[in-house]
Amino acid sequence: MSYSAGPLPEPLLDDPRLKAAVQVCFGEEDPWTPPARVRALERFGSVKGVVGLPGVGHCPHDEAPDKVNPLIVDFVRGLNGKEA
Repeated sequence: MSYSAGPLPEPLLDDPRLKAAVQVCFGEEDPWTPPARVRALERFGSVKGVVGLPGVGHCPHDEAPDKVNPLIVDFVRGLNGKEA
């Protein structure tokens, strides 16, 4: 969220053209991205949830796929109106 190689999430989430629902999951032990900054993304209407993963660092999908994958499946099922 702070790296200079691309757009930051705040302007992307604030773009009125964004119609997709977004769920954010992050590692609470990420040394580069402060958890408070990630949780602040809840203020955007497209963000349907922010989930912190204890004991996980900067790349949750690589470090803890067993925690991340069920979150993705549940989120997508919820978008389709199906129960998880």
